Amino acid sequence: MVLGFASFPLFTRIFSVADYGTINLITNTVLLLTVLSKFGFQHAIQRFYPEFANSSDPNALPRYYATLFWGTAAIAISLTLAFIVTVPLGSVRFLGIAATGAFLLALSLVTIRALRSMQMNLLQMEGKTRLFNVMDIVTKAAVITATCLLLFVWQRSLFAFFLGLVAVESIVFLQYMPFLVRRGMVSPRMFDLQFFRSALAFSSPLMAAEISWVVLDSGDRFFVRHYLGAQALGYYAAAYGVATYLQDVLMSPLQLALFPVCMKTWSDKGERATQELLSRSLDQFAMVAVLVVSGAMVTSREVIVMLASQKFQEAHVLLPFLVIGLVFSAVTIFFRPGLLIHKRASKVATATFLATILNIVLNIVLLPRIGLVGAALATVLSYTAVVIFLARESFKVLPFRLELKSLARYALAGLAAAWLASHVGASTHVTGIVLKGGLIVLSYTGILWLIDQRARGLMNLTFRAAFSAVRPLKNPAGQGNTGPRAVVDEEAVVNQ
Repeated sequence: MVLGFASFPLFTRIFSVADYGTINLITNTVLLLTVLSKFGFQHAIQRFYPEFANSSDPNALPRYYATLFWGTAAIAISLTLAFIVTVPLGSVRFLGIAATGAFLLALSLVTIRALRSMQMNLLQMEGKTRLFNVMDIVTKAAVITATCLLLFVWQRSLFAFFLGLVAVESIVFLQYMPFLVRRGMVSPRMFDLQFFRSALAFSSPLMAAEISWVVLDSGDRFFVRHYLGAQALGYYAAAYGVATYLQDVLMSPLQLALFPVCMKTWSDKGERATQELLSRSLDQFAMVAVLVVSGAMVTSREVIVMLASQKFQEAHVLLPFLVIGLVFSAVTIFFRPGLLIHKRASKVATATFLATILNIVLNIVLLPRIGLVGAALATVLSYTAVVIFLARESFKVLPFRLELKSLARYALAGLAAAWLASHVGASTHVTGIVLKGGLIVLSYTGILWLIDQRARGLMNLTFRAAFSAVRPLKNPAGQGNTGPRAVVDEEAVVNQ
């Protein structure tokens, strides 16, 4: 995410507002095709891994992975070729993309990213966190480096931008293949048609949900381009990009960890423990999310200008709306485990599909009338609808406690902190972010310390955990607790 924050200001300054909008349009088209190619098999990797990994059959795990890998490859290649055939028929012009060469090059990312998703999900399920992180970080850093070299040394064009992406992601994908080959995980002979059918049956609703989710998340770009043009799309893409980085800070760790942890808790400790885990996690997420939204409300202009440059300043009015909408999208993570555990994935698909229809209608109605704010408002209302629907369906099979009083206190503290920070003036954008952001953090945590006992307890645990991590153990010469018991107490604090 830090690398993303570093590259975002660079690319918004290299490209014009209209070109940046085109990049965003191509990227989201590739994303939609990639989701279609994966067909939800990344969820099948997570759902079926425990059964095959614990099987006494030595070929079970290679059969499981090879089936999902080659099934994904077949779908991705077929879909990419089919879409390429439509280019001469005018599909690119229909999407509003003028850079045909860059678009055709970017289509190769569909197969690469679909198969890399299979690789990364296997790493996640096998608990290879260090390798997962190394591959993720190295890929991001290499993409930025290669793209910048091409842009500054060769030519500043959309084609050069996507050439850097394709080259690096291809190399990263191929370098991990020998490891899978040595394990016998990608042998075509291991393809199991019967399991493939089972995986299709499980993944189809999730694939439909993911497609709907991508359209919900990205479809507004096509409507903005249609109604308001490439320049307006550039503004919207910049604001959405900043909001997405803020969302990733909140969502990415949870997205990687929550469902596997819920599955383990469900398997080892049962329903009650899983309910407590979800309730506690959602409450703590809400505490942080309100702080992020408060900061976005007050520092939107400074953040947009500092990250995207002065030419994107008009986008600042969109940022608070988009941050709120994407925070709601992150909340859905807490209502999915119950539906997936009880194999009611179709409910996720239904919720997302209905919200997508709502988003499309709202964009058609609002964009011509109130401009870009209409697209941002459509995002907020659509994600709110998803949360309400998923919460209702999830609570039918795995209800857990919602700390509504705590949420009200968080909102009160956030509004008060934002009001205080809005009265701070600054001579530069960086100073404004530092002063306003610092005041929001201090006032928000201070207010919660005074009015919310749960938040105060969590802060105490955090301080004690940080203190115990740096405090050296007392020596056994008579100074304080020593020995195994002292270590266990400190570990207990950290675990809490």
